[in-house]
Amino acid sequence: MPSLPNDLWWEIIPHAISLENNLAMVKPSSERLYPFFPGSFSGFSDPYFYSSQLAIWKRNNRVAHSFVQVNRLWRGIAERFLYSALYVEEEWRVQRFIDTVKPNPNLSKQLRTLVIMPPIGNWGVKGVCFGPLVVQVLSLCHGIVAIVMESSIVSSPLPLFQSLDSSRPLELLSALRLRGEEFSTFMINFSNYASLQVLELSFTNSNSNSNTLPPFPQHITFPSLHTLILGGRPPNPLALDVIARWELPSLKELSIPRWFDSGILLLPLIQRSYDRLEFLSIGSDLLCDRDFKDIIRGPPFRLRNVVFKFGPFTCKSPPIRPATEPFFGHVVTLGIVNFQRIRHTDAWVRFFSDPKYMPHLRSVLTDVTNSLLDRCLDTGIPFVDAVRAFEEVLEDRGVAFKGVMDDHSSFFPIKLPERDILRSVCPVY
Repeated sequence: MPSLPNDLWWEIIPHAISLENNLAMVKPSSERLYPFFPGSFSGFSDPYFYSSQLAIWKRNNRVAHSFVQVNRLWRGIAERFLYSALYVEEEWRVQRFIDTVKPNPNLSKQLRTLVIMPPIGNWGVKGVCFGPLVVQVLSLCHGIVAIVMESSIVSSPLPLFQSLDSSRPLELLSALRLRGEEFSTFMINFSNYASLQVLELSFTNSNSNSNTLPPFPQHITFPSLHTLILGGRPPNPLALDVIARWELPSLKELSIPRWFDSGILLLPLIQRSYDRLEFLSIGSDLLCDRDFKDIIRGPPFRLRNVVFKFGPFTCKSPPIRPATEPFFGHVVTLGIVNFQRIRHTDAWVRFFSDPKYMPHLRSVLTDVTNSLLDRCLDTGIPFVDAVRAFEEVLEDRGVAFKGVMDDHSSFFPIKLPERDILRSVCPVY
């Protein structure tokens, strides 16, 4: 049997080895919406990110390794997959990667994504050893465009931030659980991040941060940033005050913590970006704020994807007011986080049944999992009645109502059994 042409193998192998694990390849969420994982790269602050993402990477790594062992032709094709992403799990693995690419510049050029998150359960173990190794990887691999890091893993991420100079065209940075001095270092060197397109920042408890931050320039601009994701429990108000003054002329997607104070502090940023936003994820309480209502009086023609995050002290009633109608005027996809915390279900059902608030709505995506629904159906938990009420009113409008799979890999249509069938399966005594 004659061998296939090299160009054809280049087309075949990507189907065997997915590049979804390579964060440098992701598309913005406006093209492929995951409202619970903003930016469409599985939301690094989500607790399920690391385990699921690492499993995908390991599987693809094994497939690529098998291709490498077949023949020299396939080795050259598969190397870009094999060395495109590095997950910093254990010290010896990072050292072996360094020893492999150091004498081979062609391999070091392949690395695009660097994720610094040792396995869950090993956090904090020998973390002090990772810092110098990571800096060494950065010095060898100049093609890295996506970095994800958990601040508490390394003894200090300051050398890492200081190693990222303006000569490196970094496109994605996810820096989690930053302390005050680390955020300060990031901001002092903000001009080195002019190429960033996606930025995720979260902070440690504000009580552990310094009460002051050093002075920063009045005008801080990230010209290419189209996605900004902010998190933290609770958020650092000093950092949020700085971020609120950023100039983000390309911003299309904004996700802020569900904490009410976070929304208030970031109102200046929301106001400057409002007309350009295509995706907005906010705490539902913000809809009840007077200053936010002033911002949303004009219709945002580009805002088609919105996520509400419900908290323990969320607004009791939906924003059924004329002032909020423009905000929902062009929304096509609505995400609901913490669906179980919705109160006054009847009022929210009336809100969704009124097409004047979301006349173009096509999908409501929730964080209701399939296992939660199964558990509620088996035990007759009243939560099922709330889900059913939403299902019925959205079905009447022809709107898709979906939950998320347990592994957060995809959404599934929520379709509960008919009441008569449910009674026969779960009889009430």
